[in-house]
Amino acid sequence: MRLIPLGTNGYFPSFGRQTMSILVLDGETALLLDAGTGVGRLIEPQIRVLLRQVARLDVVLSHYHLDHLIGLSYLGGVFPGPVRIFGPAPPLSDVPPEEALAVLGPPWFPRRLLDSPSVEVLAVSRKEWDLDRMPVRMRRQAHPGGSVGIRLGDRLAYCVDAAIDQGAIDFLSGVEVLLHEVWLTDEEAMREPPEQSGHSAAGPVAALTASAGIERLFPVHHHPKRTGPELKELVRGMRREGITVELPREGTVLHLGKDPADA
Repeated sequence: MRLIPLGTNGYFPSFGRQTMSILVLDGETALLLDAGTGVGRLIEPQIRVLLRQVARLDVVLSHYHLDHLIGLSYLGGVFPGPVRIFGPAPPLSDVPPEEALAVLGPPWFPRRLLDSPSVEVLAVSRKEWDLDRMPVRMRRQAHPGGSVGIRLGDRLAYCVDAAIDQGAIDFLSGVEVLLHEVWLTDEEAMREPPEQSGHSAAGPVAALTASAGIERLFPVHHHPKRTGPELKELVRGMRREGITVELPREGTVLHLGKDPADA
């Protein structure tokens, strides 16, 4: 399995970072976790090479805030094949994907995404389901409007726009790699409590990683005001908890496991 971070910011692009989208390649499966402005990187030559054998692109959305779905409007220009979009539906979110994605149409866009013959939208209301042969688990998180944590077997979990609660440990226990938002510093969290903002702070994310026995943590969904040096300092502080923390760089291929096909 390979990960290519296409966007690692929350809210809006800044300091060369796009908003959230993570490309996951596993055998013949190509999957996007969220579809922020990072989707535009699919047109970059080094990313196009990775997708040259991909016939279909799957997209799994964590929720429906614009910084996580605006890149769906780019798909016609960056990916030539069919696309399946899996969106959380009640009780995992407050609204179904058909309602949320209606914003991608007139008068804001020239044509409705939902009318495109190459796009299929599937509502997901179950906590456990299969994407081809890949087991997927979802868990509703504490965030305005509802967001879901996403777990792909025991290899990878993705949690953004979430205030950490006790159930997160059980959901993430034993996963190899965790992509988790670190939106707040611990000092900022004292002024803006996560239970009010619906976001996570560095200290609790580090503690969650240790408690759940996670091998590698990739902090994502950065606050757009955070500079590169500030992000590196944040990571250094989290490493003091004795966990493996790596700051992902957009456009870089990250290898998971020891699958020869990923070498």
